[in-house]
Amino acid sequence: MRSLVLLLALCSAAAGQASRACEPIRVEMCRDLGYNVTGMPNLAGHELQADADFTLQTFSPLVQYGCSAQLHVFLCSVYVPMCTEKVPTPIGPCRGLCEAVRARCYPVLQGFGFAWPAALNCSKFPAENNHRHMCMEGPGEGGAGRGPGVLPAVAAAAPPQLGPRAPCSQFARPALYVFDNRSGRCAQLCEAHVLFGPGDKRLAEVWLSVWAGACFVSSALAVLSFAVDGSRRRYPERPLAFLALCHALCSAGWGLRAAAGRSSVACAPDPAAPGRWLLAQDGLSNANCAVVFLLLYYFGTAASVWWVLVCLSWMLAAGLRWSHERAQRHSTLLHLAGWGLPAVQTVAVLVLRDVDADELTGACSVGRQNSRSLLLLVLLPQCCYLAAGCAVLVAGAARHRPSPQRRPQDAAAATTRLGVLAALYSLPASCVVASLAYELWLRDSWLRGDGRPRLWVFLLRLFMSMVAGVTALVWVWSPKTLRAWRVALRSFGPYRPAPVKCLPIQYYPPQPLPLPRARRKKRRSKHGSETTV
Repeated sequence: MRSLVLLLALCSAAAGQASRACEPIRVEMCRDLGYNVTGMPNLAGHELQADADFTLQTFSPLVQYGCSAQLHVFLCSVYVPMCTEKVPTPIGPCRGLCEAVRARCYPVLQGFGFAWPAALNCSKFPAENNHRHMCMEGPGEGGAGRGPGVLPAVAAAAPPQLGPRAPCSQFARPALYVFDNRSGRCAQLCEAHVLFGPGDKRLAEVWLSVWAGACFVSSALAVLSFAVDGSRRRYPERPLAFLALCHALCSAGWGLRAAAGRSSVACAPDPAAPGRWLLAQDGLSNANCAVVFLLLYYFGTAASVWWVLVCLSWMLAAGLRWSHERAQRHSTLLHLAGWGLPAVQTVAVLVLRDVDADELTGACSVGRQNSRSLLLLVLLPQCCYLAAGCAVLVAGAARHRPSPQRRPQDAAAATTRLGVLAALYSLPASCVVASLAYELWLRDSWLRGDGRPRLWVFLLRLFMSMVAGVTALVWVWSPKTLRAWRVALRSFGPYRPAPVKCLPIQYYPPQPLPLPRARRKKRRSKHGSETTV
């Protein structure tokens, strides 16, 4: 009986060996691990290496997170087990290796709401490596160990190596990133909280919605006021209308972001894993992201340029005493600069495809994930515009002299008010530049885990970028503007003839007509020397 059982075991082993053929490892993740051949089906039931490779890709964030130094070896030993002709069954991990990896990585999975996979149940692996059940013991958490842990008589394999460094391991939380082969960059998971928590994002959502609404209403009313009272709004005040228009359209971009929702604007599908969404790095493929980018970046940059042109108009009027007619002749150059420079920057961004989404606000702009783009396409242009505007203001103040000609009081007051507004605008612009420099200087260290960003700095930037639009209505408000609005609104109502004011009739007593004067008649005598009356 005992010999019969032994014969049956030998037959089954021979049949298993005959039915199992070793094949070279074609899974990129499991190469150079100390063995180069595997056999299918694996310990998870996959018949093809392609199926095993697809399953292993789902563990990439966990491998990049680095919860265990043995995770890489453990996963490959399960899905791409060792194969040898001397053993009929695949050589997978030992139970100790599984339990060591599970103790370190299961809490990480629990933190993201995932359970430990059933295919990695440690109870189904051999308890120890011996001549009856061969398994891999792993290199140990310190990186040194006994190699795969198989018996020398079976395979004298070298200790497995962990392979190349994970591409996103430079971040403090690499499990929240996915490496994008097309761009060669690490993309953050869309709903991950890396630098800001969910409470920070909700606060920023409410904050930008409130100020964007106030900015749009005020700047839109300012633009309409210029249209209603345009005949009186001459140079140097006219560039204020285009500055208010830029703030209105920029706030419309924030409003579109709030109305469309965070996920529909900031998230993009991962082509390598259907169903997984990443924070957009090339937002041009998302229509909502592209429109929000155009509104925020183009008109935000145009607002900075038009502020410089407001300062220039004030300098020409107050310092060089240009008249409205003379400034009007050069208005084409002003419009070319005001709309052309932002267009050049926007085209450069579109060519470089540097449109990316912001983790805090979910809006698409430039440099939200790339520090180089933040420096070259956002911070440096803003610094140039701020320096140019301040230089023009200083030059205008230095050349300002009382005019020898008597100017109308309204024109002088308007010029003075324009200079004050242009000077005050430099304060929020300086705050925006300072916050951009703060983010550029410390963002890489935040991502490495060295400190956390201060939320109030980013909220202050949002407010300062819209405060000029919030106060735009104050720039143009005056009693004459109110009268112009009344006239304009009255023209849209039903036609009513203007009231006729009746004056009292005064009667005067008739005056006697003056009597006609007697006319002298000249008569000539025969001799021509006498006159008879």
